[in-house]
Amino acid sequence: MSAFVVSVGAFGVKKLQNSRNAFEQARALERRGRTQEAAALYRTIISRNAQHDRALFRLGSILLQAGLAEGASSYLERAVAVRRDEPEYLTTLARAYEHLGKLELAATVLSYALTLDPDSLEAHENLSLIQLQAGAHAEALEHLERVVQLRPDDALSHVKLAWVLLLTSRPTEALARAQRAVLLDPSLASARRCVGDAFDMLGDKSRSIPSYRRALELDPQNFVSHSNLIVSMLTDPSSDAETIFAEARAWADLHAQPLRTHLRPHDSDKDPERRLRVGYVSPDFRVHAVQQFLIRLLEQHDPSAFEIFLYSSVQRPDAQTAWYRAFAENRFREIQDMDDVAVSELVRHDDIDILVDLAVHGAGNRLRVFACKPAPVQFTWLGYAGTTGLDTIDYRISDPYLDPPGTDLGVYSETTLRLPETFWCYDALESDLPVGPLPALTRGFLTFGCLNSPRKVHDGAVALWARVLRAVPASRLLFYVEDYGREAALRTLAAAGVEAERVDFVGRTSRRAYLERHSGFDIALDTFPFAGGTTTLDAIWMGVPVLTLTGKTALQRAGVSIAMNLGLPELIAHSADEFVERAVVLASDLERLRTLRAELRPRLEASPLGDAPRFARQLEALYRTAWRRYCAHS
Repeated sequence: MSAFVVSVGAFGVKKLQNSRNAFEQARALERRGRTQEAAALYRTIISRNAQHDRALFRLGSILLQAGLAEGASSYLERAVAVRRDEPEYLTTLARAYEHLGKLELAATVLSYALTLDPDSLEAHENLSLIQLQAGAHAEALEHLERVVQLRPDDALSHVKLAWVLLLTSRPTEALARAQRAVLLDPSLASARRCVGDAFDMLGDKSRSIPSYRRALELDPQNFVSHSNLIVSMLTDPSSDAETIFAEARAWADLHAQPLRTHLRPHDSDKDPERRLRVGYVSPDFRVHAVQQFLIRLLEQHDPSAFEIFLYSSVQRPDAQTAWYRAFAENRFREIQDMDDVAVSELVRHDDIDILVDLAVHGAGNRLRVFACKPAPVQFTWLGYAGTTGLDTIDYRISDPYLDPPGTDLGVYSETTLRLPETFWCYDALESDLPVGPLPALTRGFLTFGCLNSPRKVHDGAVALWARVLRAVPASRLLFYVEDYGREAALRTLAAAGVEAERVDFVGRTSRRAYLERHSGFDIALDTFPFAGGTTTLDAIWMGVPVLTLTGKTALQRAGVSIAMNLGLPELIAHSADEFVERAVVLASDLERLRTLRAELRPRLEASPLGDAPRFARQLEALYRTAWRRYCAHS
């Protein structure tokens, strides 16, 4: 090959005898961190030899590391065209496709790479990530299990496998993997967090909460672990409102306080009556319980007074995401891949007047955006009736029953603004599903049910339900517990004198099938201390009355708010004894239950809970009140 001349920066002009020497020189530059000079030399090599696969590969790799995935993919494709049998070329090309969002192409390339090298760790790991994004959890598990076989002593590999096992509702197996990771590396915070998630899913708060605390000791800045701890405390009977508030404040001190450097004055037009820009922030603009409350509200917002923006951090968009996108049109913002400071700047650029958090500390929350105070007025609502702990969120929304007069509002960092009637406006979004007949009329026995999240179910709740079963002879219980929790539930029931033959379990299913399950029981029994909201309204809509046990926290008064808005105070018990007594009274009056079966849906639709225009005006009035306060005091 003839010699050629190339500029290599500080190395000056050198005569390079052949492309091999030039490639070695470029690699030396790259190893010294002089990637721009290396890239220039790789380009020169390629201009002289378009089939130089190693130069094509190295240039593509440099561009990929620089975030230039489009350019990287073109060079990597050329490298692969020359050498289709080189697994490293293939896995790197797949990474470029991933950055470009071309997941199907990336999966195809990785699958081919595994035919060349079935033990390629990178191919197995990256393919599992792609399959997770596509929701193909079973396929992802296969690849991660292979990674663990290839690296049995790598703690992080066990953690990754544990995460996916949790996603597939296999917490017992996930716990074993996470505990193995802890043994391999006791300092690995993600392993401790995974142990906490597994125990939380198994309903063992006595071990989930200490596991989260240990994870935070190892990684104090991990705000996701800290939020998981708070959410686990919500369903823990031993965690009162004061304890949860203290933890939320600790979260704010650790994870929100450092972002105060991004606070700065707002230059909003302080006209108290002008049209306002309202932004809703949520990880759940998808098929999720949020849609039963949010869709009708969005449709009923007064466009002459409020301009609505949606800030979506959905991990896997779906058909429902498309609805939200179409609704908001050019005011839909995809923020999943943006950091919190960048999102806060986007909100400022959009001139948002009122920013509303819809997740509190739930999964995927973006509370750190609110910590930057990008909007002059900030709310939290809907996720659950609790507190964020942030000083930068001005208001939390409640109602007269969740936080009745005399309630200690000092357990919330936000100022509480009460809607006049209800915290929720509900729509089942399943208009063609009929209410079935009362099962007891044909069966000859009463069936109680609970379809609340298994995370809300604990031994104390099951023991109370057992008392109900003992007080109502021949009655049965149907409730939602995944396979892993059924043995423990049966043990609790047996200890309370209830035979296994009187209990039926159901697992996860589609929303429509879940609603249809209500045709199989006569009375629903609520959970505590985290009462049902969505599940209670779903049961009511399907004609099933829900007996609830009120308590000291807003979370435990969700059923109270719903019952009072329906005009059915007899569904509220103020003690465990009264809960059993009211269950007996209801179960003893089949005619009353038959009447309720027919009346509950119309009653719900006619109540404040089902009146979307009325709810929208009331919520907008709260927004306007908050805005006027801001204008008056700024």
